[in-house]
Amino acid sequence: MYNFDQLLILFSVLLLLVVVFSFINEKTIKLPYEIGLVVFGFIFVVIYIIGRNLNLVHLPMEFINLYREFDFTDFLFKGVLCFMLFSGASRIEFGDFKADKFLIGSMAVIGTVVSTVVYGLLFFGLGYLIHVNISFLEACLLGSIVAPTDPISAMSILAKAGLPKRIGLIIEGEALFNDGVAVAIFATLLTALKLSASSISVMSFAWGLTTEILGAVAVGFVVSFLLFEIFKRSNDNFIKIFTSLLTVMLAYLICEYLVFSGPIAAVICGLYYATGIAGMKRKNHRCMSEELHNLFYSFWSVVDNLLNGILFLLVGVILLNIKNINTLSVGMIFAIAIGSIVFNTIARFLGVYASMIFNRNPPKGKGMRNSKFITFMTWAGLKGGLCLALIMGTSISLATPTYNLFLVATYAIVLFTTVVQGLSVGKGYIFLSKNKVILNQKKKNYKIADKLIK
Repeated sequence: MYNFDQLLILFSVLLLLVVVFSFINEKTIKLPYEIGLVVFGFIFVVIYIIGRNLNLVHLPMEFINLYREFDFTDFLFKGVLCFMLFSGASRIEFGDFKADKFLIGSMAVIGTVVSTVVYGLLFFGLGYLIHVNISFLEACLLGSIVAPTDPISAMSILAKAGLPKRIGLIIEGEALFNDGVAVAIFATLLTALKLSASSISVMSFAWGLTTEILGAVAVGFVVSFLLFEIFKRSNDNFIKIFTSLLTVMLAYLICEYLVFSGPIAAVICGLYYATGIAGMKRKNHRCMSEELHNLFYSFWSVVDNLLNGILFLLVGVILLNIKNINTLSVGMIFAIAIGSIVFNTIARFLGVYASMIFNRNPPKGKGMRNSKFITFMTWAGLKGGLCLALIMGTSISLATPTYNLFLVATYAIVLFTTVVQGLSVGKGYIFLSKNKVILNQKKKNYKIADKLIK
């Protein structure tokens, strides 16, 4: 347990690294804020590991011990995730999802389940080929860890990729809701691993997943409804801001106590506030001034960017958590990393494809045929801190060699999807949709030519 001085030291160092790396990135390679922090964090760790092995670099032992005690899983799930999800969801109204609710729902549930199983099968096969002793249940556990697209990556990185609003809403909607599904699958498989695979039936799994989701939705709605009444009736802008903070914290805590999905409750709270604020603004409500609107979203934007920065920096330096790195050879690391990235792409593709089976008429105006839409959604499936928090939650349950193996696999996927896919997703959309755009432009040109001829 940290005392206040230790917390102050730890977060001062983290914030120092965020500021320094962000400044260097801004003045040099100019990557998007989040991607730059991941890249520089990774470079920092590589340099530190090489320097440490050559006895050239030494960090104070007190700080190393402080970092090792840092619980990334608790930091994300019980610290910052609820605020980041609320902040992202508070910019989207319930009505924005109306046209694509079935597509988003099927991708969040069916897509996650299919991706988990497919990835588990592929990784289990890889383990057999390279003579690594992992069970199929452990492989599926890893599948549940890397299956969900990360809501924080989706909202922060994809928002800057210049995608059409409709496409952006589908990606954000899936990412906001599939983390709750993934956490439920992960918890079920981890329980089965600790006990025995036969102790978890399909019916108990489905029932647990359903109650977690519906319970979280109910808690989010009830808490938001009650506290938004204070928000509407107060004339003090700061009380309104504090009420929004209290809403997401209270909903998350109630879900933790009732074993519901806290992240989904946080999303519901954000959507409720976004819809309520938009409604008040349309009606010119006396308690909804332009000053309050700007203050509310400025406050949550600062919170979001600060926590995002720390989270993406931690994503970059997470490799320091490998236990006894001598259990992994260089060849093994490369084989696992490359195989994991390829398997993740295949599993994501099949997950999206399975979701589309239940949506024969996907959203019009998406700018591409179904096959290209599936390809694009595969590439837009970014992974982030959520995956790393889940894998670090297995450090006690898995044997050290297996944990190291899974950590390398997860880190490779997060690094690849965040940097490579995150930087190219906008161009990927243009490439996949350009044929239709060119065809439409040609049709317009033909119509103009016909009119001129006539």
